[in-house]
Formats: sequence, C-alpha cells, structure tokens
Amino acid sequence: MMLSLFAVLALSLNVSAAAAADTVRAPALQCLERDGCVDVSEGGIPVLRYNHGATAVPQGIGSEFARGDYVSALYGMKGELLTGDYPKDHPHHRAVNWSWATIQWKGGMRDLFAVSGIWARPVGKPRVEKANELVSISADSEWKWDDKTPVVAESVSIRAYPRTGEGRAIDFDISLTALVDGLEFCGRLDAGYSGFNIRMAPAPRQEILFHADPVEAQPRRAWADYSAEFNGGGGRSGLAIFQSMGDPMYPQEWRKYSELNFFQPLYPGGKLIPMAKKRPVFLRYRLWIHPGGADEKALSGQWDKYNGLQPVNNSKPTGAG
Repeated sequence: MMLSLFAVLALSLNVSAAAAADTVRAPALQCLERDGCVDVSEGGIPVLRYNHGATAVPQGIGSEFARGDYVSALYGMKGELLTGDYPKDHPHHRAVNWSWATIQWKGGMRDLFAVSGIWARPVGKPRVEKANELVSISADSEWKWDDKTPVVAESVSIRAYPRTGEGRAIDFDISLTALVDGLEFCGRLDAGYSGFNIRMAPAPRQEILFHADPVEAQPRRAWADYSAEFNGGGGRSGLAIFQSMGDPMYPQEWRKYSELNFFQPLYPGGKLIPMAKKRPVFLRYRLWIHPGGADEKALSGQWDKYNGLQPVNNSKPTGAG
C-alpha cells in the first residue's frame, strides 16, 4: 500500500514537472530600432543587425567604402559572430548583402558590389513588425547612378524566426524594378560573382559544401553550407543557404572563394541581362543557422520545409507565404 502511495506521488510530481515545462516558452524575438539600423535579438543573444542607412567605416578603411542596405552582422545560436564586414583584404565585402558588380545604362557602367559609382540609398525608414513569433523587417531603397539619378527601386523583406533545437531560419525576399529604360545588370563580367553573397568571419576548420540534385530529380534540391569553429561558439557551427524553387535560373550555380571566407549562389552570372520597368526581378533565399557541422539529411529536410514540401509544424520555422 505504501509503495503504491509513493508511486502515485512520483507520478503526480512527474506530471506537474511536465506541465510546468510546457508553460516555459523560449524568449521572444526583440527589435531595437536605431538611427539607420535595426538590431534583432532573442533572450539577450544577438541575432542580426540590418543597416538601412550607411554604416560607420572602421578606422583604416577609406570613407568611399561606406554603404548601407545590408545585414552587417549575423550571429550563431550562442551569439558567436558568423560574418565579417569591411575586411581589410576586400573592404567592399559586407556580411550578408545583395549587390551586383555590373550595372550598365546609357553606355556607362557602375559597380554596386564594389561601392563604385552607384549606391543603394534608403527610401523612408525600415518597417518592423512582430507576428506569429517572428520578426519582419521591410525596407525600400533606390539605386542611385552617380549618387544622383534613381535607376532601380529595391524592396527587401527580412524575416527572423525563433530558434528551435535544430537551428534558426532567416528569410530574404528581394524585389528589383528598373526605373529607367535600357538598364542591364549582372555579376562581375565573365566571373559572375556578386548578387546575393555572404562574407563569413575568419575561423579555423572551414568546410564549404554545395549540393544540387540531378536534373531529373523531383524535387530538385539546391543548398550550400558553410561551417567552422567560430569564436565564442564553443565548437563547430554553420550557416546554410537554401534556394527557392521559384527563383529565376533555379537552381543557380554555386560559387565559393575559400581563402576569402566567401560563398554564394550566382544570379544572373557573368552575362548582362535586361532589368525591366514593368517586370520586377524576385529573388528568395533562406539562411539556416545551425549548431555543429553540415548534416546533409537534415539540410535536405530544411530545404523541404522552406519550399513547402513538408507539413507545417507551428513550433518550427516554415516556408514564408
């Protein structure tokens, strides 16, 4: 009889503990809007900083490299800094950005990627919203030829999702619309780099993996993963890029420059293409921040979630609508 009483008491304590655990929720994502930038954090741990206005140029870097309209810092699950900004070897490189090296108009050529002759300038202020536990930052910019004439209207939406036991998703939706006739653009001529690209922080044991399913595969997955032992991470951590199946030229070719801690999908590559006034270019990517190194099965599963090929689980990030 006594044993039965103890068993009932133990069961009651276990049920109470489980119920208490269910009521404990992860710290909500928080936003701090500053003049020209937005900081996102969760439970006191930084997640990212988006700069709409121009960033402060570090000491020793020329003022001509000042720029805005990019994520200047992206952090891992433990608050470790994953990305680099204003590196001395290539000061025009920025952490997470979408900028093209070749913009051609009226016989002239400018370089948004290298911050030369054309700049993305803010239009209004970023709009920050919190809904369904995620944080959304929306911002508009104009690409200004010689810092005077607006030639492209750009809109970007950045959505940061709460962390899970597996990692954290951050989505980027980018829209580009020409404001003038006859504008063409691409990455670095022939070489193709620039566009949506990431400069990672220096860290030992770097590993970069690219994946694209065979042409006949259904679905055809395309992802890339960069992992290393970042300072403050207490071990290995990584960052993956997932392409959306709806992106132009899907699956876009992957490119890396390991010695520069740089990787990206290429769009449109190294050949000029027109940007139309009435047909915006839409690009969508998801960044997946995760502990440990690359797990190919897990990464393929996360690609499926982003592209809507798995049932929605409200406790985990899903593809954006």
